[in-house]
Amino acid sequence: MPDTRAPAVRLGAWLIMPEPLVVEAAGRAGFDWVGIDLQHGTWDINLAFRGIQLLDALGVPALVRVSELELPLIPRVLDHGASGVVIAMASSVELVQQAVSMARYAPEGTRSYGGQRYGMRPEPADVADVRPEILPMLEDARGVAAAAEIAAIPGVTGLHIGPVDLGLGMGLGMDRSHLRVQSAFDDIRDAAHAAGLPVAMHAVRPEDAAVWIERGFDELVFTADIEVLRRGFADQVAAGRGTVAPRIGTYGTSA
Repeated sequence: MPDTRAPAVRLGAWLIMPEPLVVEAAGRAGFDWVGIDLQHGTWDINLAFRGIQLLDALGVPALVRVSELELPLIPRVLDHGASGVVIAMASSVELVQQAVSMARYAPEGTRSYGGQRYGMRPEPADVADVRPEILPMLEDARGVAAAAEIAAIPGVTGLHIGPVDLGLGMGLGMDRSHLRVQSAFDDIRDAAHAAGLPVAMHAVRPEDAAVWIERGFDELVFTADIEVLRRGFADQVAAGRGTVAPRIGTYGTSA
């Protein structure tokens, strides 16, 4: 009988903090890839190199998010071993085409050849076989309108959705439940799938995973490291207060 099981959903971690222990913990947790956020995180380029290097040693693919203003960083993070780049605020075909060009060697692109991780990875017989992931992140109304064209660009390997900025970019604030925002999510998903590409949702809460999987998203990017720590600490404090509160006043009282 044919295998009718749904394809596996890839899970990604998202790192704001350039702390080696955090990078290692994420790398060892079992995620399919780990994202390094140069757009909003506290990384600089040298710290990003170290994070990529550590993930490479752990055998975990690293994706680096760069802003639409930092496309010249693409060949540098790829030279250091990143598996691909997420292009923030990818609102136009021209921007994404430029990103693809910077990630490909001539004659397909403009990337200068610096070797594969400076000679620490096998060199390809044909540099045309070096095809890093290029993942435009659609986060405003222009990006949604251009989703089908962006997905059709040769070299694009998937689409990402930034749900918060998408709502803001559509003039709807941070209400991700708004029908227009939800419809935009579906439009991006459909554009990706029509081009034979996966689409990733940056899920604000891991507990929402079942909803996104049911709606046909292929990858889930879970809450950033700082959110995991913040919620974890808050849960620990709440649990601790709940344990301590009933005992207040039971010690040091006089008969």
